[in-house]
Amino acid sequence: MIKQWTHAPEGSAQAVAALTEELGAPYAALSRVLVQRGLHSLAEIKDWIPGIPISQVDPFQIADMPQAAARLAHARVQKETVMLFGDYDVDGTTAVSVGKLALERGGWSLVTYIPDRYKEGYGLSEAGVQHALDTGVKLLIALDCGIKSNELIASAQQRGLDIIVADHHTPGATLPPAAAVLDPKRKDCPFPHKELSGCGVGYMLWRASYQKAGLDPSDLDDLMDLVAVSIGADMVPLVGLNRAIVRAGLASINAHPRPSLAALLSARPAGHITLQDVVFAIGPRINAAGRMHHGHLAVDLLTQGHPEILQQLSQDIEAHNLQRRSTEQGVSLAAQAQAALQSDQLGLVLLGTDWHKGVLGIVAQRTVETFYKPTIVLTEHEGKLSGSARSVPGLDLYDCLDAASEHLIQFGGHRAAAGMTLAPEKLADFRKAFNAAVEQRWPLDQREPNQWIDSPAEIHELHEGLAHLLERLEPFGMENEAPIWGLKGVELEHVRKLSEGKHLRAMARDPKTGAQIPVIGFGWGHVDPRGPVNLAIVLEWNIFRGNKELQARILDLQS
Repeated sequence: MIKQWTHAPEGSAQAVAALTEELGAPYAALSRVLVQRGLHSLAEIKDWIPGIPISQVDPFQIADMPQAAARLAHARVQKETVMLFGDYDVDGTTAVSVGKLALERGGWSLVTYIPDRYKEGYGLSEAGVQHALDTGVKLLIALDCGIKSNELIASAQQRGLDIIVADHHTPGATLPPAAAVLDPKRKDCPFPHKELSGCGVGYMLWRASYQKAGLDPSDLDDLMDLVAVSIGADMVPLVGLNRAIVRAGLASINAHPRPSLAALLSARPAGHITLQDVVFAIGPRINAAGRMHHGHLAVDLLTQGHPEILQQLSQDIEAHNLQRRSTEQGVSLAAQAQAALQSDQLGLVLLGTDWHKGVLGIVAQRTVETFYKPTIVLTEHEGKLSGSARSVPGLDLYDCLDAASEHLIQFGGHRAAAGMTLAPEKLADFRKAFNAAVEQRWPLDQREPNQWIDSPAEIHELHEGLAHLLERLEPFGMENEAPIWGLKGVELEHVRKLSEGKHLRAMARDPKTGAQIPVIGFGWGHVDPRGPVNLAIVLEWNIFRGNKELQARILDLQS
């Protein structure tokens, strides 16, 4: 896939020069990027690095938080059993896990509930509500779900079950009639940090409830490692409070890793865990439990402290992850073959009646990466079509689904990812409406694959000192990406193909100066680079068997 390179607008030359003088001449490349991102002095950088201390964040700014915290504090005094109901993905299972650890520590009585992906589907379920009523639960907290479960919540409240919604998805036209609705995306919510994960919203509730109950919210600081996992895996913007939580959480994981997370990171070097490890090692394994078996397996793992039980649970999850990979490969091949036949469609709506429901989101993302089109992947289950959707940069997927919602039974999600259910007979109408919505909302100049470049660079500018400074600026993630540099006219020497030809390793050399740097290109093994090439790269450390080597990871390669 040929990408167009888009360069970030250059910052003020005067500001770059001033910052370079502060940082030192070897860091001119970094100065160019930092000025682009609004950081103009060393003092500003030092203030930005730690982010917002959690102790300075007032959870009571979230709309309905006073009544939610009061209701939860009342449950503690009255010794009511509280049910934590969470979705089966990483965000939902971490939200339930953090809630379980926090509330049990604080003296609450509780039970946890993760819906069965195949029997109950996404979101707050009637089965979960009925189980709460049957077991004497008086208060149910819906984590990472519930914001559009208006009818079910109304029914539950009428049957004597109080419900608090702690969600982060976009609300519908009317809020559910719950005892409290916590969602920073509410139009009337003054909380400034709008992009919390579902687990993050729950974490704010636990801190507020501690405060309301006369407990010390700082006793929950150690749970930010699990909140960080939810933020990284759910791909919410890594800015503001999210970034501060992830920074604190990663520090905890590297200094004193939670046994459950250490088990999931067994192949990663201790003390060097990054957000990328969270996204690509922890997240898929936690998700695999809900995709291939049951999400409660993930909650059991994340809240477990017994070494022998922990070892068995981690082995079970790894087995489910291997099964997920195999299933995903088969469905991806079928989906992409189908996508190739829809070349006239701006948005892809793919259907396999026997595709495994647990891998549809991953398959949708793989299809987006191949065809650069917003993609919906559906399967049939109990007479309905259900599936997952992923978007391309710059297109609000939720808005597109909302425009086509007359053909859907239900839908929910974010700008970049969503889920939906529809009747089989509505498929043709939905496909037409979805494509019309994409056509209207996806600008023509954004429909070609694009590679963002923060700044051009020379190889000699990419040195170990720069990499060490970048480490201090981490974590990087969505809307706060690691700097991407463009190297033009470099030569690749000592080229090797790895993993049966899938990947490429080489030495990039500047023919003008002789400066060189090792490069790794995952998925670039199919190219045979001859002559000068242009590389879009990020700078990183390659840590292997105790050795630490600077390398550039290839994002795009153009001959």
